[in-house]
This record gives sequence, structure tokens and C-alpha cells, in this order.
Amino acid sequence: MPFELYLLTFNCAREYVNAETLAPPLFDALPPAAPVPDVVAISLQEIAPIAYSFLGGSYLTPYFDRVAATVQLAAKLRSNGSQRLEHVATRSLGMTGLMIFAKPQFAQRIQWIQSAGAGVGFWNMGNKGAVAVRIGVSCPGSDVLNMTFTAAHLAPHEKNIEARNQDWENIVRNLVFLNNDHSGYSSSEQVPLLSASEDLPRDDNGLFTPGNFVSFAGDLNYRTSDIPPDKKTYEAYPKVILSDSFSNHLNQLLKKDQLIREKDAKRTLHGFEELPIQFPPTYKYTLQRSKSSSSSKRSDSEVEETWEWAKHRYPSWCDRILFLPPPSSSPRLEPHTYTALPIQHTSDHRPVALSMRVDDKPLEHNVDDIRSKPPFAINPNWRTRRDTARRLEIIVGILSYLALTKKGNAIIVSVLGVAFASWWMALWLR
Repeated sequence: MPFELYLLTFNCAREYVNAETLAPPLFDALPPAAPVPDVVAISLQEIAPIAYSFLGGSYLTPYFDRVAATVQLAAKLRSNGSQRLEHVATRSLGMTGLMIFAKPQFAQRIQWIQSAGAGVGFWNMGNKGAVAVRIGVSCPGSDVLNMTFTAAHLAPHEKNIEARNQDWENIVRNLVFLNNDHSGYSSSEQVPLLSASEDLPRDDNGLFTPGNFVSFAGDLNYRTSDIPPDKKTYEAYPKVILSDSFSNHLNQLLKKDQLIREKDAKRTLHGFEELPIQFPPTYKYTLQRSKSSSSSKRSDSEVEETWEWAKHRYPSWCDRILFLPPPSSSPRLEPHTYTALPIQHTSDHRPVALSMRVDDKPLEHNVDDIRSKPPFAINPNWRTRRDTARRLEIIVGILSYLALTKKGNAIIVSVLGVAFASWWMALWLR
């Protein structure tokens, strides 16, 4: 029997997610009258400020808790309180995170969980990079369906096309799945839903592994121009449309999309497919506030808010969700809806969601399928690369915490105070 899968990506802009505004439209990509999905995978970028993101662990817990609360509220609203979703796993690498939720009856079928992470930022750290979770789901007849969910954040700015393509290559080469291993990246506590399976898959599998359903979602940062806008370019930008209507102006802009061009040229996201885009650009929005001129009292309640495009960035579809189609002889994958959710006041990106139906059967191994012929080989030194980057993340995280947070500033002041007092006492005792 097929099950419903729901994928979502959101650049949080280092702010807490607002459950009250994100939960009501969270499942807008579901078909009309569809129930709560069986599985929900949420890709997050810029989860928190860099200090908390690089230190990881409990520093990220409040940020992930807000996302979990959003999912639970969305499930409650969708089902009138009759259904809920359980937290399956949360993983993060630097500023990129991935959260998996499932209905209780589906969560009970998960046999094992693997994780992987690869930074592609400065010194291979996780200010940019990818984190992934692979689960084994029991199917009728004692078979197992392998499902891989990937969250990614690639290099920014219009001109960095080659950098984004290189990020993709580095992710394929260095994203390696392991059993019970968190050493290369931070991870939040996982709810102990499952008993350990005795039939775990082998370690050292990459993103392209035969028999796997694979999704790739995130702020991929591909733009609609190869050069930054000049001072007056914004005057020709299409009008900001908050609905899902797709004007001819937007269609002309989409024809310049770098990801479509680079993927067609086989320079990135090899083998992945994306549903047609029929929603407005997801980046970069800016909120403009002005006083209403209709009243002389000018109270706070009369402040008008309008969304506009940022003048220094081309409107672009930065936030994307792609997937590997199953081999022709395998069970079907039926995508439903691919859309952008309403703008959130906490971010300059719009969330993007994709719903699909997946046959409850394992994918067949096919020697001609790209899963059997990855575009890049795994880097034999991936583990050293990962562990070195993690040590650098901790150093940068500590320094950022001391320099950029109030508690860190207080620690510096205290240390300096103690040092000064010790010096003064030493002088006094001479």
C-alpha cells in the first residue's frame, strides 16, 4: 500500500521559527482533503547564529524545538486533533539541519537509521554543506525500502555558479553514511523510538547507493543571473506576488535559472529530477513598513507592511526540492504538488514543499541506474576531512560565542576582571 511523503525546505535566517504563522500553511502542498502525511522530512538552513550552530548539541535544541512544535501544531490543525507525528531523528552539520517525523504506525516500521554529513564552506566547515539521514522501512513480505533524505546549503551570490557545482561534487564525494556515528557533525538528541536492528546496512555508502529513494532539498542558491544587479536593475523586477500565480514576467525570469541550465548540462545534481516550477521566486524578500496616511493618530496598529524584492539580489528560486526517479522497472513514485509556502516574517526566504506518494516496495537494483554509477567517486580521505572540519567548527564556535553573544561577552569581562585583579594584587603585595 502506498504511503504519503512530505518534503519541506526552509532557510530560517538564524531566527526561531514562528509556529503560529508557519503551522497553518505547512501542509499546503498536500492534495485537497489529504490526511496528515505518513513521513515528513524538513531541510533547514541557517538554523541559528553561527556560534550556536557550530557548537551544536544543546545550543541548537531551542531552535529545533520550535520546528517540532510547528510540525505538531500543523498535524493537529490538519486532522482536527485526531492525528499526530512522532519525532524520528534530527541531525545537523554546522548551520544545516534535517528533521524527520512520522506517524506512529509508520515509525514502528523503521528498522535502522544512518546519518552522514559533509561541510563545503570555508575550510570545509558547516557554514555551508549537507547533512543526510537514511532509514530502512519494513515492507510487506519482509522486504526493506531504503529512503535517503538530504538537506543542503550551497555557495551564495549570483556569480558563484562554479562554486555551487563544486559544492555538489564535494557533497557527493564526502557524504558517507555510517551506523551509530555522530563524530563528524553535531546532532541533537534522538527520541528512542526504535530498537537496534541486527540487520544494519554496511557502512561507507555514499549518496548514490543502489536501491535507495533519494531526495535533495535546501537552499541551493542557484540564481536567475550570472552577475549581481546594478543600482537600477531592481526597477525591472517583476511585481512581488504572494499567491501562487505565475505571470509571464516570472516565466521569462525562470528561463534564466542557473540550476535548470547547469543540471541540463550535467554539471550539477546529476540524475535528479524536479517538478515544474509554478510558484514565484523564493528569495530575496524584504519587509517594508510605513505609517498609514489615512489617520492623523498614526497608531502602531496602522502601520502598513508590504513585501518587496531586495534591490541588491536578483529574485531567484534558491530553495528547491529534487529527487532521484526510480528505475523504470521499480515501484512507482507519484509526485503531487510542488509549491512555495507564504512568506514568514522571520526570514527573507519562502519555504518550499513537495508532496508525493511512494509505493510500499523496495526499489530494484539496476546496473544502468545512476545509483549504480555515481557521477563522482567517494573521497578515500572523507573521514579525516570531516573530523578536521569539525574541530575547526568547535574553535570557531567558541570564539564566536565569546565575541557575539551576551553570555560570551560576560565571560570575557569576568576573565579580564580576574586577570586585572590578580595583577593588581601582585603589585600590592610587592
